[in-house]
Amino acid sequence: MKTRECSSQATFEALISRMVISRTKKEAVRKAAYELNADNADANRITLRGEQGQPLVFFIERVELLDWHDAEMTDCCHQFKVFGRMRLAIRPLQTSFDPSGEPERGGFRLPGTSFGENPVFVLPNGSEPCFLTVLQQTMTWESSRIIGIAHLSKLA
Repeated sequence: MKTRECSSQATFEALISRMVISRTKKEAVRKAAYELNADNADANRITLRGEQGQPLVFFIERVELLDWHDAEMTDCCHQFKVFGRMRLAIRPLQTSFDPSGEPERGGFRLPGTSFGENPVFVLPNGSEPCFLTVLQQTMTWESSRIIGIAHLSKLA
């Protein structure tokens, strides 16, 4: 007899921005890319809210993309708002599943904040956290992988 174990995965994508102190626009984009990229981002969990407001914790398997492509000057001297894209491969934590073993497949989003209309995602980067303003976000579910596991009694 075989049992089934379902493993749902999703991709979370966001257009993001952050503040960088620099002398020029080009230097601001380079500095943002050096300080925070897919290789040095140290994220492991993200909490998203479902359509009815229920929280669901996701494990971040990997940061697939984190790149910076544009900047604009702010009113503050030598401070730029740098814009980029982020893509995360995520899966629900086992403890977040409902009793049927499969999480709800609705749309999940980062919750808003009381500071403004856009959510803020804190991404650890070594010893310093980076605060990213999320301008747009989407989450798409991938098809479930079903893994067959033979009982030990059948293998003996």
